[in-house]
Amino acid sequence: MTKSPGCSHNTAAFMCSPWLWRGLQREYAFPMSRVGRVAPSIVLVSDYSSPTRLGLLILDSIDEPHRSIAGDYEQLFRDVFKRVGAEIVPVDVRRDALPAHDDCSGWVIPGSRQSVLDDDSWISELRSWISTALENGTPLAGVCFGHQLIAAEMGAQVGRASGGWNIGVIDYEVTSNPPWLEMPDRYSLLASHQDQVLTLPRGAELLATAPTCPVGAYTVGTNVMCIQGHIEFVPELAASLYRSRTERIGSSAVEVALGSLDRPLDRVEVARWLLQTIQQPSIA
Repeated sequence: MTKSPGCSHNTAAFMCSPWLWRGLQREYAFPMSRVGRVAPSIVLVSDYSSPTRLGLLILDSIDEPHRSIAGDYEQLFRDVFKRVGAEIVPVDVRRDALPAHDDCSGWVIPGSRQSVLDDDSWISELRSWISTALENGTPLAGVCFGHQLIAAEMGAQVGRASGGWNIGVIDYEVTSNPPWLEMPDRYSLLASHQDQVLTLPRGAELLATAPTCPVGAYTVGTNVMCIQGHIEFVPELAASLYRSRTERIGSSAVEVALGSLDRPLDRVEVARWLLQTIQQPSIA
């Protein structure tokens, strides 16, 4: 890769054939705001030489044999965020103290087998940490459990989904589009939850909804974004998890979910939205 004349320090240029360019767009979901064609065979890629450091609060582990499919949560999030130019810094809050809020550019609060409704001490401590983060304008991204916990800390109602487990590929309808994002009318992610956000948090803006999930995504200010779906899950992992939970979820629901797994996912693009939101200036 060579530096292009006139490029800033964090912009690189490389020769790219048309077929390779199309492949890059599909693989990395490059939006035109980040990648620009400047000649038939030249591509500019901005902001990828200095990855944004995202802290990942490790709240759980994926059990074997599922973990052998694609790794544990750290590896799963590292893989998807690497594709949008972010570096994951894991902090296992099960054994380590919660980090200082300014240790990273922003924080990802991911999933957990625990319920937001549980009274475990670590959940209470994490809620206090989230409260301080929101007061200070610390950039946050919530995924599944994290999405629910941030909402609960902001006064939203979190509880069981009326229709039972949400599993499989879920299509979310976009209801609003923040000015710093380029969101389509809908997007699709894998889901695996029976709890969900039932009411929108105070001061939040609803971003997406689904027939079985009223609050599929929301933002708070300019640098907090939360989603119910899993950007880190891949279909092979989801299939293994769903099959192992057939007795809890029900065989018919699992069969429907397994039948949805060949549909395309937007997990890389949604990861980009989370990153772009974290990178926004705080208005707190």
